[in-house]
Amino acid sequence: MALFDLDFKKKGEYKLHVKKFFLFPEFWAEPKNQLPIALTWKYVKFSNVNRKRIPTSKGVYAFVLIPKYNNFIDTKYLFYTGKTNRTLKDRFIEYLKERDGKGKPRVKVNEMLNLYDGHLYFFYSEIPNPSDVSVCEDLLINTFVPHVNTQIPIAKIRPELKYIYE
Repeated sequence: MALFDLDFKKKGEYKLHVKKFFLFPEFWAEPKNQLPIALTWKYVKFSNVNRKRIPTSKGVYAFVLIPKYNNFIDTKYLFYTGKTNRTLKDRFIEYLKERDGKGKPRVKVNEMLNLYDGHLYFFYSEIPNPSDVSVCEDLLINTFVPHVNTQIPIAKIRPELKYIYE
């Protein structure tokens, strides 16, 4: 079945679900791209009911899409990673508001939050030292180049590759 033969309710709806990922194993293995501290990751489904489960500390976080499909291997897609110098709970709540169209939503973030609502998970790791927060975020973004992140600290994206991040 060709991609264009899929039966979508609205013409062109499939285009919203076509994503490009930058997968470069050499980045994952390079010693300079390894995190300088050990992180303990926890996660919750991204929803209003889980806001009370998020800690009031600083750290890094990621939005990961986890498709639920019976009798298949665990599959995960990293869409976005970030940091917060406020609290992880405050940042989580800000994303809930952004999903609901409050404030000034960012196009790619808003699309991710709404298009995959019910399938997104908020992964987070508390980091006590504020200087480690930025270092960890930069390393995660530079190493994995998540689709929704639009600013890649070490990358100068050539015009012919900009479509990946649109």
